[in-house]
Amino acid sequence: MKITKMNDELKKTVIARIDSQPSNLRLSVGSYGSITKDEAIKHVKNEDEIGKQIVNMHANFLKALSSGEFIKTINSVDS
Repeated sequence: MKITKMNDELKKTVIARIDSQPSNLRLSVGSYGSITKDEAIKHVKNEDEIGKQIVNMHANFLKALSSGEFIKTINSVDS
């Protein structure tokens, strides 16, 4: 799933997911390097390239979770 324009609901969901993480969270975003939780939220709010990558990551995870693909992958590792 590639996000080109963020809708407000998706943006709020991603921000809530990031905000629920520990305050010492650092996120590695491709060639952009490591960013803090607050920086990640700022990038999502600004809808810049880093923010779009963060939203894409979360959207792909949520899609895998809702489709059952995530659980299948986890279960295959346990086998």
